[in-house]
Amino acid sequence: MNNILSNYINHQLNEVPSVLNRRLSSFKGIKYNQRDDFNILKKRIDDYLNKDSDERFFLLPGLRGVGKTTLLFQIYEYLLKQKDISPTDILYISCDDINATEETNLKEIIETYLENIHNTTPALLEKPIFLLADEVHYDTNWALNTKILYDKSPYIFMILTGSSSLHLDYNADAARRLKIHDILPLNYSTHLKLKYNYYTSISEDLINVLFTGNIENAQKEENKINKDLINNINYTPNDWETYFKYGGFCTTLNKKYITDMTGELWNITSKIITQDITPTFNLNKKTQDNVYRVLVLISSQKPGEISQNKVAASLSKSTSVINNIFNILEQTKIIFHYQAYGGAQTQSKKSWKYYLATASLKNGVNKKFGHTITDQRDYDGILLENLVASSLYNLKNQFRYDPNNIFNVFYDKNKGGVDFIIQKEFNKPIPIEVGLGNKKDKQVRKFLNKYNSSYGIIVSNKTDKIEKEDNIIYMSPKTFSYI
Repeated sequence: MNNILSNYINHQLNEVPSVLNRRLSSFKGIKYNQRDDFNILKKRIDDYLNKDSDERFFLLPGLRGVGKTTLLFQIYEYLLKQKDISPTDILYISCDDINATEETNLKEIIETYLENIHNTTPALLEKPIFLLADEVHYDTNWALNTKILYDKSPYIFMILTGSSSLHLDYNADAARRLKIHDILPLNYSTHLKLKYNYYTSISEDLINVLFTGNIENAQKEENKINKDLINNINYTPNDWETYFKYGGFCTTLNKKYITDMTGELWNITSKIITQDITPTFNLNKKTQDNVYRVLVLISSQKPGEISQNKVAASLSKSTSVINNIFNILEQTKIIFHYQAYGGAQTQSKKSWKYYLATASLKNGVNKKFGHTITDQRDYDGILLENLVASSLYNLKNQFRYDPNNIFNVFYDKNKGGVDFIIQKEFNKPIPIEVGLGNKKDKQVRKFLNKYNSSYGIIVSNKTDKIEKEDNIIYMSPKTFSYI
């Protein structure tokens, strides 16, 4: 018997119920609010316990700092206090902690837990137990180990969290059992819910604006939000600006000073590289350093000015080395790309446009290392383009399992073209232009005429509310960030 593992399990069973309030509250003692992901998982648990569903194997990949650990503790509290599950039937573990003393093996952990606490094995288990496992990527064979446990018993309910790269590690056999729910960076709607306990459903109305051009419901909700926030004594006028450049992560949500927010953003970035990317891809120190350099170059320049060939030349590295690093950064979701709008030939010839996972991460890297943009408005415009790009990217991922809402995002290859093009299958393309200042509508009108699209969208601070002039919809950056 592994005494270290047994002691850890006993420690978790005894300690976690006692520290729940502390883990679920801020330093001021105020309890954290729940993001919408909690309700989705809560429903899954209820369905399982009520025998309305046999789904019991859930994977929650996400970037560091987005609140995965807090979400697990909220689920633990729900099981304990609202579903009356015994604390001996809920095991929360951090694979990061276990890995500090010995190699993590989720199968061994559960078998030891069942033997010591329940005097049984997975195959002989006769009542539901709940495994809440954090940072499972520290078990290099997590997919196989948990799949074996799943197959041995219908009474083991598992919620696993970890790096955004988790999707790389499971095979087709495990994938058939897994239900994957990405935990995304906070949009502004979730930011308001977590920070101010203010809930809005405007995201659904804005998605309707994107794909139908109908603005009435969104206008009403936007007007209500603006009035509510003015009357909210806790809401500060510069909150959105802070969110725009430093937000999107639970770990920056309640920090007071910009320097602390900037430090946390870099801490998130650095840990992704050193603790997620490096062990997953078995990188040596030299390659790890090159990952940092590539990320700094991507962050410091405009999306259309960066390419793998340019980065290779700038760093005096072979194209194959740089291509591999770009692939790693994309697979771990710290960057993503859009291709040019057009057929396969166009897409194969044109460079891709690269963006960071959030505008705040781009800003955080730039604050750490500097950038090449000298004009403040130009810099903020580039960050805004990244915010719109990442909002569309997250929405696209949200809809990837919904056949009625699948859509693609592109950029306009033409000189002076629009920033983004979104399109559902067989539908007309919808142009989106992004910018600060007195943003003109020339690019959008040109696109509408060329493709006979019904409407276009301009995201700009030209307006502080949703407006429609002819067939062009104007939307403020703040409102777009609710999506």
